[in-house]
Formats: sequence, C-alpha cells, structure tokens
Amino acid sequence: MNLKLKPMMFQADQRVLIIDNVGGNYVPIAISLSKYFRSVSYHAINQSPYPLLTNDVIGVGYKEIQVLDELWNRLDEFDLFILCDSYLNDYGDRLRKLGKLVFGGTEAEQLESDRFLFNDELQSVGLPTIPSKKIQGITNLINYLKGVEDKWIKISFYRGIGETWHHINYNLSKIILDEYVADLGPTGEMVEFLVQDNLESIGEIGSDGWTVNGKFPSKAIWGLEVKDCGYVCKTDSYGLMPSPIRITNDKFGPILQKYNHTGFFSTEIRYTEDGKSYFTDACVRAGSPSSNCMMELISNWDKILPAAANGQVVDPIFKAKYAVEIILKSSQCTHGYLPISFPAEYKDNIKLKGSFIIDGNYYVIPFNKSGYDMTEFGSVVVIGDNLQKIMNEALEIASSINGIDICYNADALNQAMKSIHQVEQNLNIQF
Repeated sequence: MNLKLKPMMFQADQRVLIIDNVGGNYVPIAISLSKYFRSVSYHAINQSPYPLLTNDVIGVGYKEIQVLDELWNRLDEFDLFILCDSYLNDYGDRLRKLGKLVFGGTEAEQLESDRFLFNDELQSVGLPTIPSKKIQGITNLINYLKGVEDKWIKISFYRGIGETWHHINYNLSKIILDEYVADLGPTGEMVEFLVQDNLESIGEIGSDGWTVNGKFPSKAIWGLEVKDCGYVCKTDSYGLMPSPIRITNDKFGPILQKYNHTGFFSTEIRYTEDGKSYFTDACVRAGSPSSNCMMELISNWDKILPAAANGQVVDPIFKAKYAVEIILKSSQCTHGYLPISFPAEYKDNIKLKGSFIIDGNYYVIPFNKSGYDMTEFGSVVVIGDNLQKIMNEALEIASSINGIDICYNADALNQAMKSIHQVEQNLNIQF
C-alpha cells in the first residue's frame, strides 16, 4: 500500500483516538498515552442491536481520557488513530484510505489469527516450525487424540471457541472435547484445528515493541513471560538482544512488510536446551502482558507513534533498564462487576482492563457481558534499574489491592528469573 506521507504537526499537540475492541483490554494504554498528547480519547467497539451499558461504561470516570461513544462521524476531531487489538484491519484500512494517520489495524493480523498461514510464512523465510498436523472437524480431532499424547491444540481465527490447550492424554482431554461438541453443535465439523508436538524448552523469550512496515528501531525491549502470571523485561540495543530474537525479527521483517504492518509487534520464541529456537506465535497487537511495561518504560511516545504512522522509525528513549509485571485475576469479573480498592500512591502502577470509575471507586466490568470468559482483569507494573528492588515493589503493590477473590502468582517473577538465568547460560549473555 503506497500512501502519500502527511506532514506532521508538533506531535504533543496532536489529538489521539485509541480504538479498542469489545471488552476494553487497552484502557491502560489510553491512560498512559494521555501524558504525551494534547488529548487522548478512547473508543471501545460496542455494536449490537441490544447494546449493554456494561460495555459503554468502559473508561468512564478517568480524568485522563475522554470516552467516545461513536466513531465515524467524528473522525475530523482527531489527528492520529491508534488501534491496539486484533480484528481491526477493516477499521485501519478505511481510515488510511481516508488519509488519516493510523498506527495498527493492518492485514498482518491474519498472521496471528490464521495458524496455518503463519506456519507457511515461517517456512517461506527459512524459520523452523514445530511439527504440526491440520485436522478438519471435531470428530476427526477426537479420533486422532484418542491415539496420541502430549500435544498442543490451537484454533485459527475463532479465538472465542477456546485458547491453546495442552492435550496430555485422551482421558484428561475428554471433558474439554465433550464441551466442544456441545458448544459447537452442527458447526463442529467446520472448525480447523492445528495439533502441534510438545516442545520442551528452557524459556519463552521474545521482543516487545513495534514495526514500521517490517523495520525495527535500533533499541528494543525483550523479556520472558510466565504464562498468564507475570513478565520480566529489559531494555537493550537491538544488536545486544539474544540471537534467537534478532534472527527471528530479521527474517520475519519482510513478512511484516508484505502484510503492510505498521503497529505493535511482539514475538514468542521457545528456546530449547539444544540451542534451537521456534517462533511459536506472532502478536500483531499490543501484547498482554508486555504492552503496559512498554508504555511505562518509554518516554517519547509523542514522537514514536506519529512518525510510525507517517512511515518513519523513531528510536525509543528509555526511562529505566527493567520492568516487571504481575498478572491480577479474579473469578468475580467473569460474571459480575468487580469493585477494587488500593492505595492512591499506586495508581500509576495498577493497570485495569475493562474498568471505569464512579464516585472515586474503581470497577471492572463482568467480561461475560462482552462475550468472553476471562479472569485476568489487570496487572501491576513497576520499572527501575534495580531488578530485585522492583520485583519486591511489585509484590508489595499487588498485596495492597483489595477486591473479591483477587489473586496472583507471587512466585511468577522468580520463575521468570530462573528461566532467564538458563537462557543467559545457554546464550552466554547477561540480562
């Protein structure tokens, strides 16, 4: 897509609109970016013939942002559009054709949603793939899994059907498969499943940042996630990142260019004890976790984002060397409103999804009203130059949060560090 570049105004004077998908995962990004621009507005998609106040209340009460309940007839009020989530390619495409500056919302989202296309593109640039099998329909999947063990099951595009899950053996998987049969009904035979071999690794490392049509800044963030529990990351020069990350980004850059991707981009790379690495998932949206750490670590978003939307790469200016993130969960927010309280001094460290404020009180929406079942409602983020100190601070902040059935993995950051030390030894690097 060849678009004429628009002249940029003084970036901090720009009016920015954050476009989020249903559910409000990226309210924290809107709040973080409010420090850098004249104004930041937030719009969460909520299109239905039977609209719910639950979804329209997302973002309400935050003084840092303005909540926008309609979009297309107010486009001229904004200078820059930032699309944080997946399934927004049609929004990004239309806005770009209207001559708007847009970050995110590209056709590259199919690299994340289409598991089979992703594998094909990895092979096209010489990146290794995990042995996989494509299975059409739930009946064929059940019959196949009866005879195998230790596999990972993934679904393309229809993420609401289910997240990636581990098939240990048929007896343990039968209850999940029975639920699929009941939930999918007559459509079960239409679903395409990707079954992958289990890959033992010493850690899942990756980079977190953005790309401008396949080009990367000369400085970056990389780290390690403890799945659904926590994240530890480090700022670095691009050339000093672990070689598996650099090799993956360098080889995959042309694919991102092929799909016209300018927006957030993160990698998940499984690094094995025998020195091999496998790019398992592309994240062509603001990652969760990682994006909240990224927002806090970088101090020049007012330069980075408008330049990227205009086809130019601007290097980040980092505030600190490290960031840590602890994932917060509650069973309450799967079905009911979750009231939350915490000491006021921690406001900037606590990032709440699907949240709003009424009479000074914080709430998270019931996520099932947005069409999905999710216990993760936010995270605690701390940045600094002393890693052990910020890990301790993050745990202290997490313990100060009060609400119904709030929980977190207090050992997640230590688990991440153990894997990082193994990666250090194997790659002869220092975190």
